[in-house]
Amino acid sequence: MFIWSILMPHPPVLIPEVGRGRENEAAKTLQGISRLTERIKHSKPDLLVVLSPHQSYMPGALLVNSAEFYSGSFAMFGVPGVRITAYSPANDVINSLCDYLVKSGVNIYKSPESNLTEDQGSLVPLYFLNEAWGSLPPLIIASPIGLTPEGAYKLGKALADYHASDKIALLASGDLSHRLTPDAPAGYEPEFAKIFETAIEDSLRTCSAEKLLSLDKHIISRAGECGFRSVLAMLGLCEGHGNIEIFSHEWPFGVGYCNALCMLNDNSDNRKFSAPVILARETVKRLLTGEALPQSGSEVIESDLWNSRKSCFVSIKKTNGELRGCIGTLSPVCESLDKEIIANAVSSSTRDPRFPPMTSKELDDVIFSVDVLSEPEAISNYSELDVKKFGVIVSQGYRRGVLLPDLEGVDSVEQQIQIAAMKAGIRDLSNIALERFEVVRYR
Repeated sequence: MFIWSILMPHPPVLIPEVGRGRENEAAKTLQGISRLTERIKHSKPDLLVVLSPHQSYMPGALLVNSAEFYSGSFAMFGVPGVRITAYSPANDVINSLCDYLVKSGVNIYKSPESNLTEDQGSLVPLYFLNEAWGSLPPLIIASPIGLTPEGAYKLGKALADYHASDKIALLASGDLSHRLTPDAPAGYEPEFAKIFETAIEDSLRTCSAEKLLSLDKHIISRAGECGFRSVLAMLGLCEGHGNIEIFSHEWPFGVGYCNALCMLNDNSDNRKFSAPVILARETVKRLLTGEALPQSGSEVIESDLWNSRKSCFVSIKKTNGELRGCIGTLSPVCESLDKEIIANAVSSSTRDPRFPPMTSKELDDVIFSVDVLSEPEAISNYSELDVKKFGVIVSQGYRRGVLLPDLEGVDSVEQQIQIAAMKAGIRDLSNIALERFEVVRYR
C-alpha cells in the first residue's frame, strides 16, 4: 500500500559538492527539500518507486528499469566521488507490481540499466533522501516519458488501488518549465512558461489533475518541461486519498523547481497520526451543515491523543495558501485535547475577527492544520528562539501577542517577534517579556 508521494526537482547544482556555492541561489528550494525530508524522515518505506524523466524511455509504455543493483555518481558534473548506490527488490515484488499495472491497462517495458550516472532525475532526489534516512530502501526506477499525459495519470490511479503488505512510496522526480527567464537553459517563453507553472501549482494545491489534463498541448510544448508526467502520476495516486502540501516553488535559474508531499490518508498509521486534523475538519463540517457537533474526539476517530490535556491552535487555509482563520489557546481551557480542538475549530471557522464566518460552500477549498502546544517557558533574549522550532509570545502589560513557529515568509527571529508584537498592538520593543513554546503540527 502506498503511504506517501513526493514531488522533487533534480538540478545537480543543488548538491553542495556540485554547486560550490551556487546552490544558495536556490535557497527556497533547498529549504523546501529540508522541510519535506524532515516530514518523511520517520516514514521510510519498504519500497520506493521512482519516476525519473531522465531514464531511457519506450514510446507508449512505462519503462521499468529491471536492474538488480543501481549505482551512479555526479562525475558528469565534476564530482565522481559523490555516489549513490541502491538495490532493487526481489524479482517477485517487481513482477507483482508490473503484472498488476498491465492488468490495469498500463503498458510495461522492462530494461536493465544499473548505471545511474546519466540519470540526474534519480540521483539528485535520492541524494537528499539518503541523507535523511542514512540509507535507501529497495528501489523500482521507471520512466513515464513514453506515456501520454492521460497514460501517466492512469498510472497514478492504478497505483492508488495497488494493495501489498509492504509500505510503498512514490518519488515523482521532475523539473517544470525550462523557459522562465531570459537566461533559462532552453530558451525564453515567459507567457507559456508561467501559464504552465501556475497550472502545476493550482493542480497540486487542489490535488486534482483536471486542469493539467485540459491544458493546451501547445502550452505544454512551449513551456519546455520534463516533469509533467511525473506530476500527473502523483496526482492520479493522490486524488481522493490525501491533500498535497507544497513546501517550495521557485525558478532561480529559469527552471521551475517544486517540492510537494502527499501523506495518503487511507493508510491506517497516517490516519491515526492525522486524527486532530480529521476531528477539526469534521467539527467544522457539522457546524456549517447544521449537524450536531461531536461531543468527543472518539465519536469521530479513536486516538490516544485525546487522553491528554493540552492547548492548541486550529488553522484553516484556502487551497491557494491564503489564511482563512486561525484561533487557539495558549493554556488549555477544556478538560481534554479533543474538546480543545472542537472548541477552537468552531472559533477558527466562525469567530476569527479578521474574516467573515465560513460557509459550507468553502469546505472543499480549505485545508486544516492543528498545532498542539507545549507549556510556554519564559526566556531572556532573542538567542533562545528559533523560528523553525519555537513559537513566541510577546507581552507588554496587558497586551499579549503570539506567533506559531515554522511559518512561510517568517525567516528571522526579529521578524517573528515584530509580527507577534504587532498583533498585540505593541509598538515599542524595548520593554517586552518573551516566552517560547514548541508545537506538534498535524496537517
